Amino acid sequence: MPKLVCSLAAGLMLVNGTAIANSWYPHECCSENDCHPVPCAELVLTPEGDVKWKGVLYFSGRMVRLSLDEQCHVCVEEGLSASVIPYLPLCVFVPHATS
Repeated sequence: MPKLVCSLAAGLMLVNGTAIANSWYPHECCSENDCHPVPCAELVLTPEGDVKWKGVLYFSGRMVRLSLDEQCHVCVEEGLSASVIPYLPLCVFVPHATS
């Protein structure tokens, strides 16, 4: 029984830690509904200071934000169709925002 209690407690801490870690997404960037972490290597900074993700999505101006956990995150909304416009960019969070 003590093992079960410890396992449950550890699981709850993990779930709560994840929720707390990403609870800082602002509402205008979808407030946790469409935001998720991505490897920073997937993001490319353009000479203009925009951020490109997956080679096609551009985040510019106020869409580029400082990450509060030193990781990279994107906030995108599902687009019209997977083949035409799969995602609509909302915000991108990078460890050192350029805008």
